[in-house]
Order: sequence, then structure tokens, then C-alpha cells
Amino acid sequence: MELDASAEQALVSDSPCIIHHSAAGEMEEFFEDSEIFVTGGSGVVGKALVEKLLRSCSVRRIYVLLRPRRQLTAEQRLVRLRQATVFHVLAAEKPQELDKIVAVPGDVSLPGLGIEPAMMQRMRCVSLVYHCAATVRFDEPLREALRLNVGGTLEALKFAETLPQLRAFVHVSTFYSNPYLRRVEPKYYSSPMDWRLCLRLIDEVPDDGLLNAVTRKLIVGFPNTYTFTKNLAESLVNDYRHRLPVIVYRPSIVLFAVDDPSPGFSPSLMGAMGLFALVGAGILKTVYLGKDIRLDITPQDIGIKSMLCYTKRGYEIYRQGPPAELPVYLSSSCTHVPHTFTQIAEQMDTLDLWRDVAFEKNLMIPGCHYTDRRWAYQFLVFTKQILPALILDLLLRIFGRKPVLMSAVRKAYQTLEVMQPFMFNNWDSPGVTDMEALSQQRPGSAFNLDAFNHPDIHGLVIQSCGHMLLSIRTHLLREDPKTLGRSKIILRIKVFLYRLFRLFLLYKLILWIWRSYLAHRF
Repeated sequence: MELDASAEQALVSDSPCIIHHSAAGEMEEFFEDSEIFVTGGSGVVGKALVEKLLRSCSVRRIYVLLRPRRQLTAEQRLVRLRQATVFHVLAAEKPQELDKIVAVPGDVSLPGLGIEPAMMQRMRCVSLVYHCAATVRFDEPLREALRLNVGGTLEALKFAETLPQLRAFVHVSTFYSNPYLRRVEPKYYSSPMDWRLCLRLIDEVPDDGLLNAVTRKLIVGFPNTYTFTKNLAESLVNDYRHRLPVIVYRPSIVLFAVDDPSPGFSPSLMGAMGLFALVGAGILKTVYLGKDIRLDITPQDIGIKSMLCYTKRGYEIYRQGPPAELPVYLSSSCTHVPHTFTQIAEQMDTLDLWRDVAFEKNLMIPGCHYTDRRWAYQFLVFTKQILPALILDLLLRIFGRKPVLMSAVRKAYQTLEVMQPFMFNNWDSPGVTDMEALSQQRPGSAFNLDAFNHPDIHGLVIQSCGHMLLSIRTHLLREDPKTLGRSKIILRIKVFLYRLFRLFLLYKLILWIWRSYLAHRF
């Protein structure tokens, strides 16, 4: 494929794929009238990407790869996708834009992504591909992780080769794709294993037991199959840099948005956001992590805006011909949010943020104890999580209700266990690639990155945490904002009763000690 010729053709062709530009801003102009293909469009990053493109750019069409599942067709899943909470602003301001999303039945694990020939022909005018699909389970069996994260990337690249108008292929990787390094730079690092060999393992080692048994030897230097396979996928993308205009984007942990589409918007109950929700519900009471561990995050809106800026930059690089090195871009908060996770959590407790946005689904008093002592963590898990969950599940059974608490406690514990490598290690980097240049461009526009220039980053983080908790309550737990006042009153009553109960226990303890003292003395 002639990269320069095909890129120019997208701008000047008289075919139905012609892209018309107006006098809009440079970013809006770059994406205007484009047809875009997104894999993983039902995931956190994919949905946020689709939402931003529809709300801030006049794109022609966005094709989203959707795998039929749970007896739902791709079209039925598209209906659900359009109802996702991430589109709450778009649905209110530009509801017609949601009609631009087109479901593409398929599966990244299938040859050709499982896309039918008729749909392939319909997508010939796609000029931008965002490969966001991946399994993000840290403890995914190696076969499945290879099939989705490496095999899926290969199929996406093969599909991109069929697009005559392709301007950029963006591979969404992770900041942790090279975890054996203490400092990560925005550049490609060669993989310790050949991706071709690893893909052959899927066919040549049919025994899951055997493959699982040798997993630890294969992924040496990597804490889990997720980081290992994302590393291999980057190696695969690098091998295509002379054939396609490819770039790699490595975000750290994607959490709430700062202000776009709304302040503190929380995308999902998966991963870290789910843990925050459990703390707010009073179910998660303790976390095991190092006291000096930073909360390295990529706010959803900043991450998406940055990725779209890097898309344009990558396109401009390839217009000069295939680069000598793969363009890689990072998003990490390690340079501009120096606070540790514990510091932020303690500040949230001090300011009573948990009580200001009291959840209706509030079982016990919200709050969490953070410790780096394993024995203390295990003791607190048993006394403050397992025992209360067992008692309350027993009460639910007695009243004919389904027990749910032990299941939630178990899942939270397992999630934190597989996250251990990230709870006791910090990684350094230059932070957000070209952060100063990005923050100085487009101030006040739909693609502004003004948060980088905020005079009080600590205050912004704490404020965003408060907005995040409110968003969890409203968008994820779907609790009516009108019930907030009542929930705060109920929580105050719970706190009062809890303190009264503690005073009663203290009184009983003192009385027992005093009586024991008198009995021994007389």
C-alpha cells in the first residue's frame, strides 16, 4: 500500500469516500466526515472514544465490532450500547448523532474478525481504525489471552490492510506492557518472545492443562498474562509499521473523567471503579498496598482527547513515509499527580466525601483502612468483611432473600490479589507524551487539555474524586439524586448507632476488667 497516495486520496477523491473539510478547528477538521472502525467499542475506552467523536466531531459514520452473545444479536447489543450512560450528554444535546453508530457483527478471535463480505464492502471507506478490543482480566488463561490480545490484533491489522483509504491504525495498549522496566519511555521495546511462536502454541498445544502449567515459565518477567500478551501485541504492531500507518497508545489505569462528558463521570463498575463503589457501600473495608504507591491514572476524558491528538500526529508522521521507529505515546500521571494512593484516600476520608454522596445501597459505614502489613490485612479482611458478610447473608436467607455479600467480598478480595504487582510497585516515565505542547494547544476548545495547567492539582484530584463518587451513585448504581438527602440522614443514623454500639462494648469491657480486678483483690 502506498501510504502517501492513499492518504491524499481520502482528501481529494471523487469517489463516495470523499472527505469534505470546512473551516472548523484542526482536530474537528481532521475527523470531519470520516468513517471510523472501532473494535472493543462496548468497552470503557471504546465507548468513551465513540462518544467523544460523535459529540465533538462531525464524523460520517462509526462502525463498531460487536460479538453476538448471551442470545443477543449484534443489532440488539447496538441498541443497548446506544443506551449506555456514557452517552447521557450526547443523548440530551445531539441524539441524532447516535444513529451514526453501525453494528458490525463479528469477533476479534475469528479469521477476518468474522465480518461478512457484504459488510466488508460497505466498510471500504473507513479511514481510521481504533483497536481497543482486548481481555483485561489479569488472570485470564494464557490460551484465551493470546487468542484475544495477540490473535485479535493480527486480525485487526489484516483487516486494515484491505482499506484503501486508511489514514491511521491506533492500537490501544497499556502503560504496563513492559513491567520488567522501572522506567518506561514512549518508544517501542522489543518483546522477549516471538508473537508468531506464541500464536502457534494455541494450535500446537491443545491441552489446556499443559499450557496453563508452563504459563509461569513462558511469561517470566511479567506479573500476569494480560501484560505479557499486550507486550506481544505491540511487537506484532511494530512488524506492520512499514505496511500500515500504525501507532501505539499506552494509557495507565483509566478511571473517571475530569469534566467531559460530565464532571467525575465514572464509566464502569469493573476494576478500580468497582472497588470504589464497594468502599462507598461499606463492603470493602481494607486494602493491602504499599504506603508509597502512587495512584497512576489516566482520566477518561484526558486519555481520549490525547489519543485523538496522537492519531492526527501519527497520520502526519506517516505522510512523510514509514518512520524508522514505531510511534508510541504514553499517558501516565506520575509527573503531575505526585500523591500516593493512601494520601488521596485519607484526604477523601478527612473531607467526608463518602458521606457527602451517601449511597442508597449502603450496607455498612463507608470507609477503608489501608495497610502494607499482610497479617493486619488478613485480620481485617476476616473481621471487617467476611464475618459481617456471613452474618448478613444468613439474615438474608432467613428472610427468603438471595445472599449476595460473600460473593461481593470474595470478588473484591480476588481482584485485589491479582492486582498485587501494581499495589507494591511504582513505574516512572516522562508522563503524558508532549504534555506541555498538548496543553498549550486548543485551550477552551472541545479538545482542550486545560486540566494539565490547573493551579492546584491536588485540589483538582480531590474535587474529581467527589464528582466520581456522585457519578458512581447516579450512573453506575442508578440511584435517584433526589434520594441523596434521605441517604445522608440514614447514614448519619447508622454512624450514631455504630458509635453507640462501640461505647456499649467499651463500657462492657471496662466493667469486666473492673469486676475481674475486684474479684482478684478481695
